[in-house]
Amino acid sequence: MRLHRRHLIATSLAAALPARAAAGVRFGSVGGLTDAGLYLAEDQGFFADAGVSVRMLRMPNAPALLTALATGQLDVAGISVTPGLFSAITQGVQIRIVGDKQSVRPGFAATRLVVRAGFPAGSEAETVAALKGRPLAISAKAATVAMVLQRYLDGFGLALTDVKLVELAYPSMVPALASGAVDAAIVLEPFLSQSIQMGIARPLSDLVTASGGNATSVPLVYSEAFARDRGPAQGFMDAYLRGVRLYNDAFAKGIDKDRIAGIIAARAKLDIAVVRDSFPAGLDPNGWVNLDFLAECQRFFIAQHYLDAPIALSELVDPSFAAGTVARLGEYRFG
Repeated sequence: MRLHRRHLIATSLAAALPARAAAGVRFGSVGGLTDAGLYLAEDQGFFADAGVSVRMLRMPNAPALLTALATGQLDVAGISVTPGLFSAITQGVQIRIVGDKQSVRPGFAATRLVVRAGFPAGSEAETVAALKGRPLAISAKAATVAMVLQRYLDGFGLALTDVKLVELAYPSMVPALASGAVDAAIVLEPFLSQSIQMGIARPLSDLVTASGGNATSVPLVYSEAFARDRGPAQGFMDAYLRGVRLYNDAFAKGIDKDRIAGIIAARAKLDIAVVRDSFPAGLDPNGWVNLDFLAECQRFFIAQHYLDAPIALSELVDPSFAAGTVARLGEYRFG
């Protein structure tokens, strides 16, 4: 479900404004290769073209990012869909989901379910059955990853309560798999490819079907103060989506892939092989947000008693910035 066209507000590129000092933008993330759009926009000078300079800050999890946005420590963040994202609105915290920071679609899933290398081999169904009662690591129980895992297990006749969920930060999942502290994990790139290339884990599912085929798992979120500063806020989106389009050119269309992978690897301080051969992330080149998936997340959080009642998504989602960029650059097409 997309918001109706009448809600889409086309705005001009910040680069078209009179020359001025670059606006400083503080961007927060948990890290990972889904920051590729930022890396490319910075490296190719897209942020400079848009009149903004970006300072990237690392934080451990979605609650920390949300708190930093609410208290003015960040302007922009990529935040996993959690109950706090919705409840913030009811508590008077003005934030806006403005685009896609990570999504899942066929062939593009940078977060996958793996099992440790020594776990009993078998078919997918046999492996899932063997996970009953076993420790499985996820980044957070109160997040969409738990909803997607529940839907995945449902397909094999298991419930979320049939596994022992262990909350771990993504970097900690690799040693936990190596030591046998957990038997399975839902891991994000680059830790995903590292664990597989090191022989620590083997992939079990890309979770695309369980995600509904096209899910916005990590939206791009603006603070209200930043969103009101229309020039820099639009400029950031323009530059960011230009970077994301380069990523899709490389990983979806094969255009200049080695060079683009090299830029991302240098920025992320990784071996180029990890980036080039990793599972590509879903980074939507038009900034589209799947509202149906967000509504389903709310229903899951309510059922799990993390939320009391749903909010109107129109209070939280503002597609006008992404729409402004698409109006200027044109719609990106994969075909």
